[in-house]
Parts: sequence; structure tokens; C-alpha cells
Amino acid sequence: MNGQFRLENLPDQSHQFLYGHRYWPAIKKAIDASGEGDLYSRVEATANKSGAPVDFAMAMSAVAYMTLEQCGSGFLSTSYEPSVVKEKPEDWLRRRATPMRPSLMERLKGKSSCERVIFDEKDPQGWFAIQATQDITTAAELDKRPFHETDGRCYEGMGPIPVDCRSGSCGTCWVGILGGNEKLDPVEEFERKRIEYFGYWDSGFVDAMGERPLIRLSCQTKANGSVSIVIPPWNGVFGCSRREKESGG
Repeated sequence: MNGQFRLENLPDQSHQFLYGHRYWPAIKKAIDASGEGDLYSRVEATANKSGAPVDFAMAMSAVAYMTLEQCGSGFLSTSYEPSVVKEKPEDWLRRRATPMRPSLMERLKGKSSCERVIFDEKDPQGWFAIQATQDITTAAELDKRPFHETDGRCYEGMGPIPVDCRSGSCGTCWVGILGGNEKLDPVEEFERKRIEYFGYWDSGFVDAMGERPLIRLSCQTKANGSVSIVIPPWNGVFGCSRREKESGG
């Protein structure tokens, strides 16, 4: 497995797709690493001390304490400043899963709107086009930008989503759905079994009675409109580790 995927290597970046991520430096300064008191009280106290809006501060404080538990306190002393797009939460949500609308000059040149998959909301170029009923992996592979140069998990000419097969067997191309979930085809039996096999079916991100879980295999997921996804740092980890375990590696 290539790339940086362990939380200990990405304690500041693993939640960049959350709107509240912009308040992470303030949360880090306010966190209580003593371990005293119950978890909820510590989360609440940190949120209040941070000075960030409470709705976002509570969530990010909870993330901080779980990071502290899994990685230790080293990340608290590292310098980190998130890139911040100056948008209100409602604007951020509205922008998710919207088609690409060309500028006036682009329209004059004949460029039309297109459905798209946004994979990096911080980057204006962090998207690729998708056709109706096309699966997300296939659409990603048509984007020939050199993603392999900045992400060690990606292969040359294969797009921004790490993938080792096209059949759902490798368990590599997991993506999280941030917006436009209603525009995705319902999960079919094969994908449901793969989600269950790799341990996500009862993860809290999957409603066993729901048709559209928030974690999907992009090679099995067809879109009928624009969507916003996150390609998680642990993309491929469970597939790789599960195969190694079963092969005795």
C-alpha cells in the first residue's frame, strides 16, 4: 500500500473535508491532554475554550480527543494552518454536488455545463466530469492529469482515485459521499456484500435499511448527476490488509 494513510501521519489533515476543520488550530490550543474527567465534559470544555462557533467546535473537539487517544499528544505541538475558503456553511453545502458552469468567455467559446464529481472542495480544479449512468471510477480514469506525482497511491494515467481493479474485488476505491447522494444509483447486492465483507456495513456510515450508504466502492457506484466525494487517506487499507490476512501474509 503506497501513500500516507495512517492517522499518526495525518493528524491535522484527515478531516479537511469538514467545514469545522478551519477551527482546528484553535481546538488544538484548547484541548486538555491530562486525561482527567469524563470525555463529554472535556469535549464541551474544549469547545467553549476554543472560541469557535459551538456547533463546529463540539464536533472538532470530539475529533481531537479521538486523535489524541489514537496518536498521542505529539500533534498538539505541531504548527498547522488550514486553507480556508471564505464561505458560510450554507454556501459550502450549496456548492457541493453542483454542475460545472462555464464562465461567459467559456460559453462564448462553446463550452457548456457538465455534471461533475468534486473530489477536493478546497481546489477549484478538484473535480472531473461524469456522464449519466457512468460509474465514478471510470469517469475518474478519463481525467489524465498527473495525480500520481502528488499522491503515491495513484497510478499514472488512472485519475485521482486509487484503484487496483475494476470489479469491486480489491477493496481499494472506497470514497465517502459528501453531497449529491440522492443522485447515485442505489447500492446493489454485490456492492452491499463487498461493503459488508470489508467491515463497513455496520460502521455507522451505512444504514442497513438504506439504499445509498455514505461509503461506497466507486467502481460499483453509478452517478446520474453531480456529486461531491472525499477520497479518504485510508482508501485501500482495508482491502490490502484483508487480502494479506487471508493469504497468510
